[in-house]
Amino acid sequence: MRWRAINSLMMDNAPMLLLIIGSTLPILIGCLDLSVAAMASLAAVTGALLSPMLGSFAGPAVVAGASLIGALQGYLIGRMQIPSFVMTLGALGIFNGAALALTGANMVGISSGMWLFDGLAGRSFGISNMFLLVLAVVICLQVMLRFTRMGRNIYAFGSSELAVYVSGIRRDLVRSVAFGISAGCGALAGLMMLSQTQFANATIADGMLLPALVGVVVGGTAISGGVGSVVASLIGGIIAVLLRVGVTISSMPPSSQDIVFGVVILVAVALTTDRQKIGVVK
Repeated sequence: MRWRAINSLMMDNAPMLLLIIGSTLPILIGCLDLSVAAMASLAAVTGALLSPMLGSFAGPAVVAGASLIGALQGYLIGRMQIPSFVMTLGALGIFNGAALALTGANMVGISSGMWLFDGLAGRSFGISNMFLLVLAVVICLQVMLRFTRMGRNIYAFGSSELAVYVSGIRRDLVRSVAFGISAGCGALAGLMMLSQTQFANATIADGMLLPALVGVVVGGTAISGGVGSVVASLIGGIIAVLLRVGVTISSMPPSSQDIVFGVVILVAVALTTDRQKIGVVK
């Protein structure tokens, strides 16, 4: 009975864990992706609308499209010299507006019998397939960050962008990869939520942005970049999930959850920020 409860908890919170993992990459390079939750909502809506035409292949199409959009964000941040906070805040509004326009502020559903969505909602070896997918994403990203040149470039970028520039590393490519992965994880999280409920609307992922950021910083990833890992973010995400459950069990009002997450973010950022690298705080 206890294992069943834990398994259900991980399945229910798998989308949030995936948002946390995806949000880690931009933060590792010293940026911030505020559009990841809005991307999840847009992906869920788009997946539901495309499923009658593409069936289960709507899922891969949505994830690929979201990754391209995220990569474009990363590219424009460097080329246009727009802070990531501003760029992704604008994208958040665009994604929310697009989701509302596509749905007409109504719910859109999917039909049963599609292997992708049925598979995500199922279990293998007694474990939720969604949580297994989260673990697979963590393993793939951890291997990329630890053993590939791109992974080393991401850490170097977060540690010192000037040093990366002097060494000839393509900064636009590093940003594009980080934001592309973040958006792709957001889209996959949206598809998970779609498979859980069998319907989507423009606000299905509202309220997940703050917990996603909490999971990253609680896991020890420095908001100033260059320090952290997706494994640490997964652990931080599980802590954020338990924090969320604890607030609910304690019968605190719903508004208290955001207050708790806000306080946790302030404390975690204060403890992990490399102030010598920042120099001047504005």
